Amino acid sequence: MKFAFLLLILSVQVFASVDEIPSRSSGEKLPRKAFDRVIKIFETTFSPYAEANGRELEFMTDYDEDWIQAFARRWETDQVIVYGGIAAIKNGSEDTMALILCHETGHLYGGNPVSDEFNKLSLEGQADYWAAGLCLDKILPQLSPRMGQSIRERKIDAFLAVTAQFAENRNLPHPRLETPDQTVVETTNQTHPNPQCRLDTMMAGMNGNPRPACWYKK
Repeated sequence: MKFAFLLLILSVQVFASVDEIPSRSSGEKLPRKAFDRVIKIFETTFSPYAEANGRELEFMTDYDEDWIQAFARRWETDQVIVYGGIAAIKNGSEDTMALILCHETGHLYGGNPVSDEFNKLSLEGQADYWAAGLCLDKILPQLSPRMGQSIRERKIDAFLAVTAQFAENRNLPHPRLETPDQTVVETTNQTHPNPQCRLDTMMAGMNGNPRPACWYKK
């Protein structure tokens, strides 16, 4: 389903975004055919998650709009709204697009901790954690292979590219694998962790390690 209008962000409880400061794309854009194919893979892979709860999963896309932004929400259906800019981030690929869509799908199906008990949208940190583990494990083998790279290497490349984009959106230094966030929160962060914390969370999700204390309080 196509649309060409900007959507109002109602609240984190009903509407979750990939990052709170959208920007314009500046990289080489994936062709429309590749963009549509990735969307179709997500629809096929995760529609059963919605159906298990008596719902329908719907991806709403606008390839021609170059905002680097995507959203997830629960309305009449479970919805992921996708702008074409996510297919054109710096150092982007099918894998980075998949990571962003995994994050959004993670808001819908990533589990606790959630924003509230009615909509049950996973928090930003949990969406990253689920995306890096379960989701990419399902999606990356279905995408175009990257010569000489393992699934783990492809994941890390995607983590670095996407979190670098988050950092640029906030005018912050790019996250690095060698500099984990040392923050210890007193309560679980209900909003977007900083980009370094998000990279740490993705690495933890990939490795099956506990959620980082930079956003999660046990």
